[in-house]
Amino acid sequence: MPTYTNLILKAATTEQDQQQSMQVRIVVFVDEQKYPLYTEVDDEYNDKSDVWIALCDRTMDDGKVEQGVPVGTVRLISVSEKVGKLGRLAVISDARGLSLGKKLVQLVVRDAGTRGMESIIIHAQYDKQGFYEKLGFTVEKGDEETFLEDGTPHIRMWHRNVGKSKN
Repeated sequence: MPTYTNLILKAATTEQDQQQSMQVRIVVFVDEQKYPLYTEVDDEYNDKSDVWIALCDRTMDDGKVEQGVPVGTVRLISVSEKVGKLGRLAVISDARGLSLGKKLVQLVVRDAGTRGMESIIIHAQYDKQGFYEKLGFTVEKGDEETFLEDGTPHIRMWHRNVGKSKN
């Protein structure tokens, strides 16, 4: 199993960064979770969101080192001046357990707060609810019902007061 070091979290501002983000999304959502490819490549928000990417150096079992390997991604869509929508959080399977998902979400929350956003909404896969709760997201009254997105149960969660968040 490879090991990962030298984490870099950065805004995906170049075409290469965007392609690397999409590569991670395809590995996680299409190859692993079996969503259809079009749900990623034809997503209407691909050109309307801010994207971050996690890169690491990967050391293979044989000692070979690959630098700057894309291992995670997340995006933020501006719903309004005060509300953002977090989405497409993905970490490749052999890089899980390194708190990359947590770090990516915390980065988005901080960024949203610096932009003056007050709240972030997420349509979380239902089985990931506990992960997001640990990062300050809650299911609010009226949002307790699960709903299907692309055939998978999701739940609406909110992170309020992001500008004042410690996460």
